[in-house]
Amino acid sequence: MKNTLLTSFLASALLLSSCSQISKEEIVDRATNAAIRGAITLVIPITPQQEAQIGEATKAQIFQQMKPYTATPALVSYVQGIGNRLAQRAKRRSEVNYQFYLVESPDVNAFAIPGGGVFVTTEALKYMRNEAELAAVIGHEIGHVDENHGTESIKRAMLLQNVAEGALSTNDPQLVKLLASIVLDLTLKGFSREQEREADRVGVELAVAQSYAPSGLTGFLNTLLQLSGGDPDGLWAFVATHPGSAERIGLLNTYIREKGLQPANPVLNEAQYLRQIAVLPPKLKKNK
Repeated sequence: MKNTLLTSFLASALLLSSCSQISKEEIVDRATNAAIRGAITLVIPITPQQEAQIGEATKAQIFQQMKPYTATPALVSYVQGIGNRLAQRAKRRSEVNYQFYLVESPDVNAFAIPGGGVFVTTEALKYMRNEAELAAVIGHEIGHVDENHGTESIKRAMLLQNVAEGALSTNDPQLVKLLASIVLDLTLKGFSREQEREADRVGVELAVAQSYAPSGLTGFLNTLLQLSGGDPDGLWAFVATHPGSAERIGLLNTYIREKGLQPANPVLNEAQYLRQIAVLPPKLKKNK
């Protein structure tokens, strides 16, 4: 099924390429992603309950690798408060329990898992300049959940392990643990370019709906691209696991302009943000 869908999508994309400026690599990326997403959507249905079950197991494995930040409860509440406000407008808010975590890690990163878990590293906060950037990053991660990118990871994990439809209903703890491990690996490796663009659009809309300046995500991405010299070596995890950052900045700016995403009184909250993160230790040195 996957090969048939891939052939079909590739044929359509190649026909369109004659009248566009899309690169061959981009055509293949879009076609492959569409084929895989189409195949796994048709083959394996995942209920919100099963998504939550895998999400809890994935979260447990994350906390074995990363320690939840607890040194300053006020900072934790600050991050969670921003996330909770954004989640009030999330598309899947009625079926997903969005949860926001600050974790200790030397990596500059943020990521989301099935079931609504969103994680931001303490090191990432040090490279954000204001609250609008934090809100946009959290909104972007909510976007991955809203667009079912996490459930697609579950389906891919099931396909990789040849797990039959309905197997999750058996409540096999070992199976859930195995699938969670694969899902976490897929998540930390990053989503596809098209999925990142989808999350970008959701993220900026959620942030703007809370009156944040629409430049939050592009501002953070620009900072990381400049610091990494445009060639991340794994230390700048958010750039490395969120592919095509330079191109995405341009596309996102175009989307913001075309949709007229501009609050009447755009909020940055720079001073408040810097006060909140002042409790963190200095940035770690990065060896590029």
